[in-house]
Amino acid sequence: MGVDLKIAGIIPFSATDWPGKLTASAFVQGCPWRCIYCHNFQLQPFSDGEASFEQLLDLLRSRRGLLDGAVISGGEPTAQLALGDAIAAIHAEGFPVGLHTCGYQPKRLEALLADRATRPEWIGIDVKGLPADMPAVVGGTLARAEAAWQSLEIVTAAARRGDIEIEVRTTIWPGSTLEVHLPAVTERVAALGFPLVVHQARGVDQNGYYSEKYAQ
Repeated sequence: MGVDLKIAGIIPFSATDWPGKLTASAFVQGCPWRCIYCHNFQLQPFSDGEASFEQLLDLLRSRRGLLDGAVISGGEPTAQLALGDAIAAIHAEGFPVGLHTCGYQPKRLEALLADRATRPEWIGIDVKGLPADMPAVVGGTLARAEAAWQSLEIVTAAARRGDIEIEVRTTIWPGSTLEVHLPAVTERVAALGFPLVVHQARGVDQNGYYSEKYAQ
């Protein structure tokens, strides 16, 4: 039986999803959060994807020696039960793995990192704000916001041990609570031993909501 990773689509060649690497990037279907600035809202529903994991593996095999690795993005990959099996299968083909996550499932992340077969070589983790600010941004609960920061602590600890490489990043827009509290977020991330990469949301209105009419 194959790996049941729900994949919405695959980018065969990307130079932007893993800093310094050329990758094939798979975007999984499904995310439990509803970030107001999300420009991939079509990936939010949990449904069957339009691509298969075998297609990703076939692509990697056909580009062996041309690609540096594979990236699993989303959606939210840690919401996928098959994530560990998918990473292990990519590793078995000889490719390193990069993972994009919002840290939604700290226990699942911890389990991935505990096993060399399922441990990504690189993780890009999104910080959506201070825990108290996050429910207004992502639509989740305070408990889930605190869990995301627990994930950040898990990931940064693994990076300090030298187990993985990471990028910690956040997205702001003018006048947002996240922008106002950016110094506090930056300081809290720095206390974990890493810089915070700051991105500006694009295609959003004055309240931070994504709209295609602003994305031109």
